[in-house]
Amino acid sequence: MLRAIYLAAAAFLPVSLATLAFAGMQEDLVDCTAAQGQAGAAACTRVMNSGRLPDEQRYIGYFNRGMGYHHAGEYLRALADFNEALKLRPQFARGYQARAFVKHDLGARDGAFADAARVIALNPADWYAYYCRAVILRDTGVYNGAIADLDRASDLEPQEKRVQLLHALILSDEGDFDAARGLINKVIAEGNNDSTGFYARASVAFKEGRLDAARDDLARVLELRNETGAAHALLGRVLEARGDTSGAREHYRQALAEPDRALDGRPARRLARERLAALDGGSATSASGGKNN
Repeated sequence: MLRAIYLAAAAFLPVSLATLAFAGMQEDLVDCTAAQGQAGAAACTRVMNSGRLPDEQRYIGYFNRGMGYHHAGEYLRALADFNEALKLRPQFARGYQARAFVKHDLGARDGAFADAARVIALNPADWYAYYCRAVILRDTGVYNGAIADLDRASDLEPQEKRVQLLHALILSDEGDFDAARGLINKVIAEGNNDSTGFYARASVAFKEGRLDAARDDLARVLELRNETGAAHALLGRVLEARGDTSGAREHYRQALAEPDRALDGRPARRLARERLAALDGGSATSASGGKNN
Protein backbone atom coordinates (compact mmCIF):
# COMPACT_ATOMS: atom_id res chain seq x y z
CA MET A 1 0.00 0.00 0.00
CA LEU A 2 2.66 2.51 0.98
CA ARG A 3 5.62 2.92 -1.32
CA ALA A 4 9.24 3.62 -0.53
CA ILE A 5 10.65 7.00 -1.49
CA TYR A 6 12.94 7.46 -4.46
CA LEU A 7 16.55 8.28 -3.58
CA ALA A 8 18.25 10.20 -6.38
CA ALA A 9 21.65 8.85 -7.34
CA ALA A 10 22.85 12.36 -8.18
CA ALA A 11 22.38 13.36 -4.57
CA PHE A 12 25.15 11.00 -3.49
CA LEU A 13 28.03 11.64 -5.86
CA PRO A 14 28.66 13.87 -8.88
CA VAL A 15 28.42 12.02 -12.17
CA SER A 16 31.98 13.08 -13.04
CA LEU A 17 33.26 11.07 -10.06
CA ALA A 18 31.37 7.86 -10.91
CA THR A 19 33.38 4.68 -10.32
CA LEU A 20 32.75 0.96 -10.21
CA ALA A 21 32.16 1.35 -6.48
CA PHE A 22 29.53 3.96 -7.24
CA ALA A 23 27.90 1.54 -9.67
CA GLY A 24 27.39 -0.73 -6.68
CA MET A 25 25.95 2.21 -4.78
CA GLN A 26 23.51 2.87 -7.62
CA GLU A 27 22.31 -0.73 -7.33
CA ASP A 28 21.84 -0.23 -3.60
CA LEU A 29 19.85 2.93 -4.30
CA VAL A 30 17.51 0.97 -6.54
CA ASP A 31 17.13 -1.84 -3.99
CA CYS A 32 16.66 0.58 -1.10
CA THR A 33 13.99 2.47 -3.01
CA ALA A 34 12.16 -0.79 -3.79
CA ALA A 35 12.36 -1.67 -0.06
CA GLN A 36 11.42 -5.30 -0.55
CA GLY A 37 12.26 -7.35 2.52
CA GLN A 38 15.67 -8.08 3.99
CA ALA A 39 17.55 -7.33 0.77
CA GLY A 40 16.03 -3.87 0.55
CA ALA A 41 16.72 -3.16 4.22
CA ALA A 42 20.36 -4.26 3.81
CA ALA A 43 20.74 -2.01 0.77
CA CYS A 44 19.38 0.95 2.75
CA THR A 45 21.88 0.22 5.54
CA ARG A 46 24.75 0.28 3.06
CA VAL A 47 23.49 3.55 1.58
CA MET A 48 23.22 5.17 5.02
CA ASN A 49 26.66 3.87 6.06
CA SER A 50 28.31 5.03 2.83
CA GLY A 51 28.81 8.61 3.96
CA ARG A 52 27.25 9.82 0.71
CA LEU A 53 23.72 10.34 2.00
CA PRO A 54 23.04 14.05 2.59
CA ASP A 55 21.71 14.89 6.04
CA GLU A 56 18.49 16.26 4.54
CA GLN A 57 17.78 12.87 2.96
CA ARG A 58 18.68 10.68 5.91
CA TYR A 59 15.04 10.41 6.99
CA ILE A 60 14.32 8.80 3.59
CA GLY A 61 16.92 6.13 4.28
CA TYR A 62 15.30 5.29 7.62
CA PHE A 63 11.84 5.30 6.05
CA ASN A 64 12.79 3.02 3.17
CA ARG A 65 14.69 0.66 5.46
CA GLY A 66 11.69 0.53 7.74
CA MET A 67 9.54 -0.39 4.76
CA GLY A 68 11.95 -3.22 3.94
CA TYR A 69 11.88 -4.51 7.52
CA HIS A 70 8.09 -4.28 7.60
CA HIS A 71 7.84 -6.27 4.37
CA ALA A 72 10.10 -8.91 5.94
CA GLY A 73 7.93 -9.12 9.06
CA GLU A 74 10.58 -7.54 11.30
CA TYR A 75 8.11 -5.22 12.94
CA LEU A 76 10.19 -3.89 15.82
CA ARG A 77 13.06 -2.97 13.52
CA ALA A 78 10.59 -1.28 11.19
CA LEU A 79 9.09 0.64 14.10
CA ALA A 80 12.53 1.81 15.24
CA ASP A 81 13.36 3.11 11.77
CA PHE A 82 10.04 4.90 11.36
CA ASN A 83 10.63 6.52 14.76
CA GLU A 84 14.03 7.75 13.57
CA ALA A 85 12.58 9.09 10.32
CA LEU A 86 9.96 11.05 12.26
CA LYS A 87 12.55 12.47 14.65
CA LEU A 88 14.34 13.89 11.62
CA ARG A 89 11.14 14.99 9.84
CA PRO A 90 8.35 15.51 12.43
CA GLN A 91 5.78 16.63 9.83
CA PHE A 92 6.41 13.62 7.55
CA ALA A 93 2.89 12.30 6.94
CA ARG A 94 3.99 9.12 5.17
CA GLY A 95 6.16 8.27 8.15
CA TYR A 96 3.15 8.39 10.48
CA GLN A 97 1.15 6.37 7.97
CA ALA A 98 3.80 3.65 7.81
CA ARG A 99 4.19 3.66 11.59
CA ALA A 100 0.44 3.32 12.01
CA PHE A 101 0.49 0.08 10.01
CA VAL A 102 3.47 -1.41 11.83
CA LYS A 103 1.95 -0.49 15.22
CA HIS A 104 -1.24 -2.18 14.09
CA ASP A 105 0.70 -5.31 13.14
CA LEU A 106 2.31 -5.26 16.59
CA GLY A 107 -1.12 -5.07 18.23
CA ALA A 108 -0.68 -1.47 19.44
CA ARG A 109 -4.18 -0.47 18.40
CA ASP A 110 -4.34 2.91 20.16
CA GLY A 111 -0.97 3.93 18.78
CA ALA A 112 -1.98 2.89 15.27
CA PHE A 113 -5.16 4.95 15.45
CA ALA A 114 -3.26 7.96 16.84
CA ASP A 115 -0.74 7.88 14.00
CA ALA A 116 -3.48 7.43 11.39
CA ALA A 117 -5.30 10.42 12.87
CA ARG A 118 -2.07 12.43 12.73
CA VAL A 119 -1.82 11.75 8.99
CA ILE A 120 -5.35 13.06 8.49
CA ALA A 121 -4.58 16.14 10.60
CA LEU A 122 -1.55 16.85 8.41
CA ASN A 123 -3.43 16.21 5.15
CA PRO A 124 -7.17 16.66 5.77
CA ALA A 125 -7.92 16.89 2.03
CA ASP A 126 -6.05 13.70 1.09
CA TRP A 127 -8.45 10.85 0.32
CA TYR A 128 -5.65 8.30 0.81
CA ALA A 129 -5.20 9.28 4.45
CA TYR A 130 -8.81 8.33 5.18
CA TYR A 131 -8.50 5.18 3.07
CA CYS A 132 -5.47 4.00 5.05
CA ARG A 133 -7.21 4.54 8.36
CA ALA A 134 -10.20 2.62 6.98
CA VAL A 135 -7.88 -0.30 6.20
CA ILE A 136 -6.74 -0.41 9.83
CA LEU A 137 -10.27 0.00 11.17
CA ARG A 138 -11.56 -2.81 8.95
CA ASP A 139 -8.72 -5.09 10.02
CA THR A 140 -9.71 -4.54 13.67
CA GLY A 141 -13.41 -5.10 12.98
CA VAL A 142 -14.48 -1.48 13.45
CA TYR A 143 -16.64 -1.53 10.34
CA ASN A 144 -18.75 1.55 11.01
CA GLY A 145 -15.65 3.68 11.48
CA ALA A 146 -14.05 2.22 8.37
CA ILE A 147 -17.11 2.97 6.25
CA ALA A 148 -17.27 6.54 7.61
CA ASP A 149 -13.65 7.06 6.53
CA LEU A 150 -14.35 5.53 3.13
CA ASP A 151 -17.32 7.87 2.70
CA ARG A 152 -15.01 10.81 3.37
CA ALA A 153 -12.41 9.41 0.97
CA SER A 154 -15.11 8.99 -1.67
CA ASP A 155 -16.22 12.60 -1.21
CA LEU A 156 -12.65 13.69 -1.91
CA GLU A 157 -11.96 11.23 -4.76
CA PRO A 158 -15.30 9.93 -6.15
CA GLN A 159 -13.78 7.80 -8.92
CA GLU A 160 -11.20 5.96 -6.80
CA LYS A 161 -11.93 2.26 -7.26
CA ARG A 162 -9.93 1.14 -4.22
CA VAL A 163 -12.34 3.05 -1.98
CA GLN A 164 -15.32 1.33 -3.58
CA LEU A 165 -13.73 -2.12 -3.47
CA LEU A 166 -12.70 -1.83 0.18
CA HIS A 167 -16.26 -0.79 0.97
CA ALA A 168 -17.45 -3.91 -0.85
CA LEU A 169 -15.10 -6.13 1.13
CA ILE A 170 -16.43 -4.65 4.38
CA LEU A 171 -19.97 -5.44 3.22
CA SER A 172 -18.74 -8.98 2.62
CA ASP A 173 -17.13 -9.09 6.08
CA GLU A 174 -20.56 -8.20 7.49
CA GLY A 175 -22.22 -11.00 5.48
CA ASP A 176 -23.96 -8.84 2.87
CA PHE A 177 -22.57 -10.79 -0.07
CA ASP A 178 -25.15 -9.65 -2.62
CA ALA A 179 -24.48 -5.97 -1.98
CA ALA A 180 -20.72 -6.59 -2.01
CA ARG A 181 -20.84 -8.47 -5.29
CA GLY A 182 -23.08 -5.82 -6.87
CA LEU A 183 -20.66 -3.04 -6.00
CA ILE A 184 -17.67 -5.06 -7.22
CA ASN A 185 -19.37 -5.94 -10.51
CA LYS A 186 -20.07 -2.25 -11.05
CA VAL A 187 -16.37 -1.45 -10.56
CA ILE A 188 -15.35 -4.29 -12.88
CA ALA A 189 -17.77 -3.11 -15.57
CA GLU A 190 -16.21 0.34 -15.45
CA GLY A 191 -12.61 -0.76 -14.98
CA ASN A 192 -11.57 -2.49 -18.21
CA ASN A 193 -10.51 -5.83 -16.75
CA ASP A 194 -8.76 -4.42 -13.71
CA SER A 195 -7.18 -7.16 -11.60
CA THR A 196 -8.18 -5.57 -8.26
CA GLY A 197 -11.88 -5.95 -8.98
CA PHE A 198 -11.50 -9.62 -9.86
CA TYR A 199 -9.54 -10.17 -6.65
CA ALA A 200 -12.28 -8.55 -4.57
CA ARG A 201 -14.95 -10.67 -6.26
CA ALA A 202 -12.88 -13.81 -5.65
CA SER A 203 -12.61 -12.87 -1.98
CA VAL A 204 -16.39 -12.62 -1.69
CA ALA A 205 -16.88 -15.92 -3.53
CA PHE A 206 -14.45 -17.65 -1.17
CA LYS A 207 -16.32 -16.41 1.88
CA GLU A 208 -19.52 -17.76 0.35
CA GLY A 209 -17.89 -21.16 -0.20
CA ARG A 210 -18.01 -20.84 -4.00
CA LEU A 211 -14.52 -22.17 -4.59
CA ASP A 212 -14.81 -22.61 -8.37
CA ALA A 213 -15.89 -18.99 -8.83
CA ALA A 214 -13.09 -17.80 -6.57
CA ARG A 215 -10.52 -19.87 -8.47
CA ASP A 216 -11.71 -18.55 -11.85
CA ASP A 217 -11.47 -14.91 -10.78
CA LEU A 218 -8.06 -15.49 -9.21
CA ALA A 219 -6.85 -17.00 -12.48
CA ARG A 220 -7.88 -13.74 -14.17
CA VAL A 221 -6.04 -11.70 -11.56
CA LEU A 222 -2.80 -13.64 -11.96
CA GLU A 223 -3.04 -13.54 -15.73
CA LEU A 224 -3.37 -9.76 -15.62
CA ARG A 225 -0.87 -9.15 -12.81
CA ASN A 226 0.99 -12.19 -11.54
CA GLU A 227 2.79 -10.29 -8.77
CA THR A 228 -0.44 -9.76 -6.81
CA GLY A 229 0.47 -11.33 -3.47
CA ALA A 230 -3.07 -11.21 -2.07
CA ALA A 231 -4.32 -13.28 -5.01
CA HIS A 232 -1.64 -15.91 -4.40
CA ALA A 233 -2.57 -16.07 -0.71
CA LEU A 234 -6.27 -16.45 -1.51
CA LEU A 235 -5.57 -19.11 -4.14
CA GLY A 236 -3.57 -20.92 -1.47
CA ARG A 237 -6.68 -20.93 0.71
CA VAL A 238 -8.78 -22.27 -2.16
CA LEU A 239 -6.29 -25.08 -2.82
CA GLU A 240 -5.96 -25.86 0.89
CA ALA A 241 -9.76 -26.09 1.19
CA ARG A 242 -9.63 -28.69 -1.57
CA GLY A 243 -6.90 -30.69 0.12
CA ASP A 244 -4.05 -29.61 -2.18
CA THR A 245 -1.58 -28.62 0.52
CA SER A 246 1.41 -28.78 -1.82
CA GLY A 247 -0.17 -26.29 -4.21
CA ALA A 248 -1.31 -24.15 -1.30
CA ARG A 249 2.24 -23.93 0.08
CA GLU A 250 3.54 -22.83 -3.32
CA HIS A 251 1.08 -19.96 -3.52
CA TYR A 252 1.59 -18.93 0.12
CA ARG A 253 5.32 -18.69 -0.55
CA GLN A 254 4.63 -16.68 -3.68
CA ALA A 255 2.45 -14.32 -1.65
CA LEU A 256 5.40 -13.63 0.65
CA ALA A 257 7.71 -12.99 -2.30
CA GLU A 258 5.52 -10.31 -3.86
CA PRO A 259 4.93 -6.66 -2.94
CA ASP A 260 2.13 -6.07 -0.41
CA ARG A 261 0.83 -2.80 -1.81
CA ALA A 262 -2.35 -4.04 -3.46
CA LEU A 263 -5.79 -4.45 -1.88
CA ASP A 264 -5.53 -6.85 1.10
CA GLY A 265 -1.77 -7.08 0.58
CA ARG A 266 -0.71 -6.82 4.23
CA PRO A 267 -3.30 -9.18 5.76
CA ALA A 268 -2.58 -11.60 2.91
CA ARG A 269 1.10 -11.73 3.85
CA ARG A 270 0.16 -12.27 7.49
CA LEU A 271 -2.21 -15.07 6.46
CA ALA A 272 0.43 -16.68 4.23
CA ARG A 273 2.94 -16.76 7.10
CA GLU A 274 0.36 -18.25 9.46
CA ARG A 275 -0.82 -20.92 7.01
CA LEU A 276 2.72 -21.95 6.06
CA ALA A 277 3.58 -22.31 9.72
CA ALA A 278 0.44 -24.39 10.32
CA LEU A 279 1.04 -26.63 7.31
CA ASP A 280 4.65 -27.14 8.29
CA GLY A 281 3.65 -28.05 11.85
CA GLY A 282 5.41 -25.10 13.43
CA SER A 283 4.48 -21.65 14.59
CA ALA A 284 4.98 -18.30 12.95
CA THR A 285 8.04 -16.41 14.10
CA SER A 286 7.19 -13.85 16.73
CA ALA A 287 6.63 -10.31 15.56
CA SER A 288 9.14 -9.15 18.17
CA GLY A 289 11.80 -8.61 15.56
CA GLY A 290 12.53 -12.05 14.14
CA LYS A 291 12.53 -12.83 10.47
CA ASN A 292 9.11 -14.06 9.34
CA ASN A 293 9.66 -14.90 5.71
